[in-house]
Formats: sequence, structure tokens, C-alpha cells
Amino acid sequence: MDVTPVQRDANNFDFLRFFAASAVVIGHCYWLSGAGDIEPVRLFTGSMDTADIAVNLFFVMSGFLIAASWMNSRSVLDFIAKRALRIFPALFVSVLFTVLIVGPLATGLSLKEYMLNNQTLRYLTNMALITQLHLPAVFTDNPFPDTVNGSVWTLPYEVLMYASLMVMGLLKVFGRIAVLTLPLMLILIHFHLSPGLGLESDILRKSTRLGMFFFLGSALYLYRRNLPWNWKVALSLLALSLLSARTELWLYIHVLTLPYLAIYLAHLRIPLLSGFGRYGDFSYGIYIFSFPIQQLLMHWFSPQLPLGAFMAISLAGSIAIAALSWHWIESPALRLKRYLPGARERTRRAGLSPTA
Repeated sequence: MDVTPVQRDANNFDFLRFFAASAVVIGHCYWLSGAGDIEPVRLFTGSMDTADIAVNLFFVMSGFLIAASWMNSRSVLDFIAKRALRIFPALFVSVLFTVLIVGPLATGLSLKEYMLNNQTLRYLTNMALITQLHLPAVFTDNPFPDTVNGSVWTLPYEVLMYASLMVMGLLKVFGRIAVLTLPLMLILIHFHLSPGLGLESDILRKSTRLGMFFFLGSALYLYRRNLPWNWKVALSLLALSLLSARTELWLYIHVLTLPYLAIYLAHLRIPLLSGFGRYGDFSYGIYIFSFPIQQLLMHWFSPQLPLGAFMAISLAGSIAIAALSWHWIESPALRLKRYLPGARERTRRAGLSPTA
């Protein structure tokens, strides 16, 4: 199997991103409706829920594709510009949408009090990746109270991974040894050193968790031509992960099996899936717009809205607004990459996906 990230119509990354974003929406439905205690994936694994695993999947794919992007970028500015064009335009609109539309529809304050509240102004710092989860008197009576957009917490860590990979590249240490050593160190810190030393840092816990998956994805890119990519290995790893569910070993096995399974599935020859993104890549829009939409639904209709209906409406609404985001914001922003130095030569040589 040819494991390369370049030809968009020869891999399933678009589908897997859409699948992961949709899984985040479905997973959040349980918690936002107050039914988190019956979330089936968490009950099965004993630790992580649907949204957690979907985020891990995102970071594996990101590590693989961002490694490819760095290797194909002509300069540091080229790399930074591509990342910024992917992250920030839709993020800006998502923050404004939440502050100017969702907040006023849900706040218990008058519009003037809401707009002049310091918490409203602080929420705008999400545009600069300074995470703020609350708006004044918004969603205070929801089953999952106060939090306006719980998805944005991962974005600073995503950018941290980009920056870390870039620094490794600038220091000329982004190679096979370093890119394999780093996730192993993060695994050691996350599972052993941090708990053993009693370190309760939420930032450390999240950065090591997401870093493990990101840099294992990067390692798979660098070792992609040396690994056996076949269904026997994939099926064995999947079976190992399933059989270890609800044991103390599952988290370790999940970290070591998900990256291979994700990249294997991304390159499995499935014609219908390889063309999934022909109408656009809606995954990022689903991810950053869905949570406030779901909270607004709960604000208006809880507890009358059944869980199944909540899932269906949440997913449909999130896909609809993500489609608008893609066609009106993200795709036009990504087209600006044509003006970056060497863009024509890079596209002709590699056929890179616009999200790479």
C-alpha cells in the first residue's frame, strides 16, 4: 500500500476528518444533554469517550500531514502562512458568531449589560488562542452549564504542536530518531513521571496526551516507507485494542495502536471515500461551530428534546453551518496560498491537499 499524503483523491483523510468531527458532535451530545453517564464508548473503554478518541484521531492525522507540509514547505514563512490560513479565518468567524449571535440569544442579561461585560470582551481572546469558555449569564441553566464552546481548548495545543515541529525542523533535528524519541518521552511523562511526581498541571496533562498522538503521526510519516502496511497488522492491532478495553493496559495500547490504524485507513483503497472531499472539507467548521449550536438547542428545548433527536439536529445543523464556513470563509482563505512563494511549483510537484 502506498502511504503518501499528497494526492487528495488517493486517500481517505477527508472522510476520516469528517468522521472524527461528527464523532465529536455525537459524543458531546451525551454530556451536553446530561446523559454523560451512559456514553457508550466511555462505558466500553473505561476511560476515554467518543469525543476524546475523535480528538486523538485528529491529532494523529494532523501529525502525519503537518510533517508532510513541513517537508514540502519552501520556507518557514511559507509553513506558517499555510497553517495560519487554515486555522484563523474560520476561528475568527466562530468566535464572533458565538459572541454576537449565540450569546445574546441565551444570556440572562440585557443586551447592553451583556455586550459591555468584561467577560464578553475576554471571550474575544479566543481569536488569539487564549482559551475562554464562558460568556456572561449564558447557558447557566443547561445540563452542562456555563461552557459556551468547549471544543476550542484543543486549538492552542494544535498550534503548539505545529510550532514544536517547526522548531525541530529549524534546529535540524526533525529526523527519524528525534521524531520517535519525542513521543516516547511524552508517553513516559504522561503515564509515569507526571502521576509519580504528583504533578496536577492540566496543561501538562493535555499537552503530553495530544503530543503523543501528534508526534506518533509524524513518526509514521517519516517511517512510512519502512513499515508493513497491511490488513493483518491492522486487524491484529484493532483486536488488541478491543480486547484490552476496561483494563489498565487499554490507554497504553490505544496510544500505540490508534496511529497505525488511522494512517492505514487513510490510505486504504476505497473509491467512494477517497472522493469524499470533492464538495469541501467540512471537518474544521463542524468542530468549531457545533458546541455552541448544541448548547443553544439545550437552552431552548431541554429537557423535552430526546437524545436521538438532539444528535440528529446537532449533526445536521453543524454540517450546514460548516458548509457555509467552508465555501464562504475557509476555501477562499486557503486559495490565498496561491500567492505564497513557490506555490505553483509545489502544487505541480506534489499535488498537495489544500489542508496540508
